[in-house]
Amino acid sequence: MKKLLLLGLTLALFSAANLEAKTSRKANSQSSSGAFELNVAHINDHHSHLEEEKMPLKLNGKTVTVHIGGLPRVAQAIKNFRQSNKNTLVLHAGDALTGTLYYTLFEGKADAELMNAINFDVFTLGNHEFDDGNKLLKSFLDVLKIPVVSANVVPDKGSILEGKWKPYMIKNIGGQNIGIIGIDVVKKTKESSSPGDDIKFLDEIETARKYVNELQSKGINKIILLSHAGYEKNVEIGQKVDGVDLIITGDTHYLLGKEFEQFGLVPEADSYPKKVNSPNGNPVYIAEAWNYSYLLGQMKAKFDKNGVITELIPTPKVLIGDDFFEVKNAEGKGVQLDQKEKNEILSSIKNNKNIAAIKNDSALAKLLERYQKEKTELGKRTVGKITEEIPGGSDNRVPNEHNKDGSFATTLVAESVLHKLRNTGTGNVDFVIVNAGNVRITLNPGVFTYDLAYSLLPFTSNTVFITDITGAEVKQTLEDAIDYVLNGGSTGAFPYGAGIRYEATKEGKLGTRVKKIEVFDFKANKWVPIDAKKSYMLAVNSYIAKGKDGYTTLGKITAQKRGTDTHLSDTKIFIDYLKEKKEIGKPKSTNVIFKY
Repeated sequence: MKKLLLLGLTLALFSAANLEAKTSRKANSQSSSGAFELNVAHINDHHSHLEEEKMPLKLNGKTVTVHIGGLPRVAQAIKNFRQSNKNTLVLHAGDALTGTLYYTLFEGKADAELMNAINFDVFTLGNHEFDDGNKLLKSFLDVLKIPVVSANVVPDKGSILEGKWKPYMIKNIGGQNIGIIGIDVVKKTKESSSPGDDIKFLDEIETARKYVNELQSKGINKIILLSHAGYEKNVEIGQKVDGVDLIITGDTHYLLGKEFEQFGLVPEADSYPKKVNSPNGNPVYIAEAWNYSYLLGQMKAKFDKNGVITELIPTPKVLIGDDFFEVKNAEGKGVQLDQKEKNEILSSIKNNKNIAAIKNDSALAKLLERYQKEKTELGKRTVGKITEEIPGGSDNRVPNEHNKDGSFATTLVAESVLHKLRNTGTGNVDFVIVNAGNVRITLNPGVFTYDLAYSLLPFTSNTVFITDITGAEVKQTLEDAIDYVLNGGSTGAFPYGAGIRYEATKEGKLGTRVKKIEVFDFKANKWVPIDAKKSYMLAVNSYIAKGKDGYTTLGKITAQKRGTDTHLSDTKIFIDYLKEKKEIGKPKSTNVIFKY
């Protein structure tokens, strides 16, 4: 009888232990029980572009200027997405901050409140979240109520940013656990932004591998990287790290998908998303959603019981308004289409899966309106003082008999950019070149307001681009620009600089006009001749970096992926420069001697 009782007790204990083990395994691997569908929507790099903007697109055979983007429109698109799909996940891949007057005036508060109202599921840090140091980032995160993840950005113990984000989060969607790991771009944040010394940045690939393994040890087999490491780096991560299913990327501002060519747009790569294979052969999908809230990335991912994506259906959409359609008439003036033509365009949009005509969400529109009104008032506030007339604008682009020096205002803008870059990150920029057309007005003596800053530098999509460049390439860059000015191109191409000066002549041909170039040696504190073979660090605006305005050599450099777009706003840089100096007069020289 004792033996039977012992046997029964042993069997009961074994059965209970076995049941507990099964329960534990089920709890740890609940995400692997059967097929699962996940619907993901995402944006990145909205850079304080809160309002809708204007853009020409090809629609129904016409070039039509429309309203595009704006967070109220994004909000409505996301609301539609959530209502139309089950198991939704809405992500923001970083760089909410920097870029417009909304950031300059409200320092991220406006961005945070609108993001809260949209209710993103997860946000990851971008490099520009650190543009104005730890203190401003903390104030932004104090307002932001959305979960923040960033695994490779680690505050020291005692930092004011300690505990403000986590390496990853586990979100239960439709009964399945999804792991979402945050990654930031390391080199650019350290070199071109202003994180405190108490913030450590860890390698993107190694950090991704570490936390994928940690999530897998918890039984999670559906893993997303929310990564502001840029498209190319994230493709590399996808190819080198096992266990990742989907990478939602930011930083590079890439429009992906040749389907967008139909709208007259130029995508950076043919497919949204990009598909690669991880080392174990499983598919990894990498998606980016352009920039400035112009596009909502969308996809339906179907997973098998092992957490592998077996099918992915993409439907990224350009977001435009439904009531503004402007074309040029015979005189070149913008006019609205008549109702019949509008209806024809709206009908064509309705049948196109890659564009949506959407009204703004009313609640967010009201919230934004509050900031718009405040922006109008704050725009009148004084930034600093201009002590004398500083010639700029279209009348002063090229040195001539009426103004032998040219655009002092352009040189002043170049000086502000050089000052910023030499006091940010590694500070290794040697000189700056600016095209005169980027600087739109003459500065008159008196108070200088925020509004005037955006009259001086109105191109809010223009950002600062940094690249290595040889002395020989610098000469060719100046030659390109001057040749473009003198041979039917825009006078706005004429080059000015800071940390660099040159002499040139109107006579001659391409390659022969620039006679002398000097660069400022900051260590020796003197001007020295440029060395044709030496490599320098140059900063320009993103417009001419792409080869626009005749800057063909810069366009070739950019095509070689040699440079980095910092996405720093030259307008904000100038505002901060004048705030620091309090008063500014005309530069001693435009750094140009041009024999006309």
